[in-house]
Amino acid sequence: MIDYHVHIGKIFYGRKPLTPKRLIKKMDEFGIEKAVILPIENPEETHWYNTSDNVLKVCKRYKNRLIPFCNVDPRRGVNSENEKLIFNLIEEYVKKGAKGFGEILANLKFNDKRMKNIYKACGELKISIVFHLGGVPGRSTMGLTDEIGLPYMEEVLNEFPKTIFVAHGPGWWAEISGNVKPEDRDTYPKGKIEKEGKVQYLLSNYSNIYADLSAQSGYNALTRDTEYGIEFLNRFYNKLLFATDYLYPEQELPIINYLKNVNIPGDKKKMIFYENAKKLLNI
Repeated sequence: MIDYHVHIGKIFYGRKPLTPKRLIKKMDEFGIEKAVILPIENPEETHWYNTSDNVLKVCKRYKNRLIPFCNVDPRRGVNSENEKLIFNLIEEYVKKGAKGFGEILANLKFNDKRMKNIYKACGELKISIVFHLGGVPGRSTMGLTDEIGLPYMEEVLNEFPKTIFVAHGPGWWAEISGNVKPEDRDTYPKGKIEKEGKVQYLLSNYSNIYADLSAQSGYNALTRDTEYGIEFLNRFYNKLLFATDYLYPEQELPIINYLKNVNIPGDKKKMIFYENAKKLLNI
């Protein structure tokens, strides 16, 4: 098992920090071989930062278990005017060992010019991007934003076909339903999937979009309609990544037992648990 979405360190006020040793103990408990560690560089995300440099340092110490990603806030420096700056910053982290980019939680439109500079750089450097999608523009306070139906995301997928995107967050998973409303996008909507949404369309029609199953948003999407959740896994197993979004030691991680016990073929579980991740990480 490869967990594609984990954070470490002191990031939340009032919570115990998730140290590397605590993380690895939890990984051993559940049989997780490796975990992708995502830096925290966007101020909207948590109470403290965990920089790319620190993540690279920690992962080097535990290189057999932890895989470092990097992150650069899209508003840093003069990114809006100088896309080469962003490329150079990300390239430097990749040379130091970063295997991907994210998690992006900047509260900008998905097709913002500053975000496009990041998408272009990651495509050229051949690393995947993990992003958090929040609500619609003007309603969300955390994560990238898009309108209902994800038109900005589709624009970006077309503009950067060589860049691999890994979707995550309430705004993404709410769009598993074709009946999604603006107020659903920052929450965990309930009810059966009576009409398929933009999630299924994008996963079916674009080779450069994947999704991680982490956090309450991913778990909710699969369990709000249990029969449909199984159908979804059976159809999109080659585009889905096992992930937890583990943030603090006492956090519950229901997605693990759900995926271990869900009734889908074993070869499809292998794709979700580790084969898709190995492909994107080039390991």
